Parts: sequence; C-alpha cells; structure tokens
Amino acid sequence: MTEKKFLSCILTEGILLAIVGLAMLMLPKITSITFGMMLCLSFVIYGGYKAINAIMTRNYTRHFLLNVVLGLILFVLGIFLFLAPMFSLTLITATIGVYFLLESVSTCAFGIQNRKTLYFWWVEIPLAILQFLLGLIIILGLPSTALWVVGVLMGVNFLVAGMIMISMYVATKYTYSI
Repeated sequence: MTEKKFLSCILTEGILLAIVGLAMLMLPKITSITFGMMLCLSFVIYGGYKAINAIMTRNYTRHFLLNVVLGLILFVLGIFLFLAPMFSLTLITATIGVYFLLESVSTCAFGIQNRKTLYFWWVEIPLAILQFLLGLIIILGLPSTALWVVGVLMGVNFLVAGMIMISMYVATKYTYSI
C-alpha cells in the first residue's frame, strides 16, 4: 500500500467517524438504547459460549463448574437486562457517573502530587472540578440522564476521533506534500 492510499484510508475513516459521531449526537436516545441492547446481547452470547465451552472442556479444566455457573449468570443477566432496557441503561449510566466522580479524585491527586515536576499542574484542578460536577449531574439526574448520557459520550468520542484523523491527514499531506 502506498503512502497516498494509506492517507486516503485515514481520511475516509476520519470522515466516517465524524459523520457517525454527529449522528450519535443528534440521536442520543437511539444510540444509548442500541448500546444497551448490544451489551445485553454480548452478555447472552458470551455467557452461552462460556457455559457450553466449560461443559465441552470439563476434562481439561479444574473448575469447570465455576465456569458453567459464571456463563449461566452472564446469560441470565443478559436476558434480564435485555427485557428491562431502562434498567440496563440506568446501570450503565450510574457506572459512568461513578467513574467521573472517581476520576476527579484521581485527576486532582495527580496534579497535586506532580506540582514540583509539571509546570501547569494547576490545570488538573479545574479539570477535576469539571469531572466531579459531570459525575454529580449524571448521578443526581438518574434515571432521566440514562436516556442521553451514553449516546452523547459515544458521539463526542467518535466525532473527536474523526476530527483527529482528518487533522492527521491534512497535517501529513501538506507537511510532506504527498
């Protein structure tokens, strides 16, 4: 593959990611519900596989019964969450909210611990405050935030990833005149 084709692939992927990210941001409820259902389906498929695989390989593993039980738990959990999509989304959203709360503590601690090493260590403090507020908004807004948080976060991630890929393409193309 030539460098020109490689750069074309980067540009194409960047454009597709940006378009999908924008679509996710415009339809966050659909994105959130779809993500929740895909997670449930993953639990069902992997749980079923894990249980069947444990039974088939029981002569080669010591704790095959544990693997069967774990597989069945995942399978049943996947079916339960699939039948209760709002509960599934609320659980995912609560996990994201708790993540932001814990990340804010970690960010603040990192900034303070490295204040002698990093010149702009204080930038971590406003970031930690924003992360804490975001986590608080998500958790206190449950269950209504469950309908949009996952979709918005996925949309922003895809959009930013696409914009970075497009930027890499532009910078490389004009820097090296490919």
